[in-house]
Amino acid sequence: MFCAAAIHLDDDLACQTVDEVKAQLPATHGEPKYTSLSQTGRGRDALVAAFDSLVSESIVAFIAHKRFMVVTKMVDVLVEPLAYETGFNLYDRDAALALANLYHLSGPVLGDPGAYDQMLQTFVDAVRRRSRASAADLFAAISAYRATTRPPLTEWVELLELTRGQADDIIRRIASGETRDELDPAIPCLAVVCGEMGKIVGDFALVHDESSAVARGSVFLQYLHWLPDPARPGRTMERLPVTGVTFSDSTTAPQLQIADWVAGAVRQWATSLVISKADPFAERLEPFAKRWSAGGIWPDSNFFTTGRTPIGRPDAPDTRPTP
Repeated sequence: MFCAAAIHLDDDLACQTVDEVKAQLPATHGEPKYTSLSQTGRGRDALVAAFDSLVSESIVAFIAHKRFMVVTKMVDVLVEPLAYETGFNLYDRDAALALANLYHLSGPVLGDPGAYDQMLQTFVDAVRRRSRASAADLFAAISAYRATTRPPLTEWVELLELTRGQADDIIRRIASGETRDELDPAIPCLAVVCGEMGKIVGDFALVHDESSAVARGSVFLQYLHWLPDPARPGRTMERLPVTGVTFSDSTTAPQLQIADWVAGAVRQWATSLVISKADPFAERLEPFAKRWSAGGIWPDSNFFTTGRTPIGRPDAPDTRPTP
């Protein structure tokens, strides 16, 4: 799981909250990062007490199910460009999301799960700039997986086999440095967090901990509204309320320390939803995580029964419920 989190908090209260957590820890504990705090009873109690003290503050989190995000990226960079070339807008009426859910939910069931895993891993390797995996490796993995599938999934995996030209293009652009961070969830998750925070506080300047990916994506966050909206041809994306992006650390911006705790807590809770092992601390975190969460890049097992337009029916009426 990946989680991006943001908090809008007065400096004095942020310092007080961090100091109160430190006061409950041994002097030898070191910097109170979420990972270390969550591993001891005293640290867990300190986290819960801190979260209780922040119930009225503006906190937003957004999660990404990494395995499902890999599938959505396969649809985005392989299938969507092919669909576009044929005049089909895969972003209209949630068709891209429907296809990603189809692959994710039925992939390990209507085909060999090991071959499915290998296909996803080879895709990840192929779009990593420093990987030696090639488009040929990727399509060998896709074909090997397709050979294990059963209808009706088989024809949708065959669709992936038609995207060799799109794969060659994206791998070339990644190798040349033209495209970067294709699989990094930081910017898409942060964009949602910023949008949701803006609904609460209005325009704001974002302070983030040091991150090369966010530094590269800072222009995107500030000028998203200059880009065309793929789901609405002829229109641009909605503006994010980010007036600037600067970088700091928890020694000068204690809010970053608290944001780390929030992100860790929501990530642990989200992880508990998809593993069979009981996690008592995740149960304690659930009320906070539910309050803070603005959703996520997450598979939806009910997707095909919620009234969304079926795949391949761009002319079907929009029967989605009104928000």
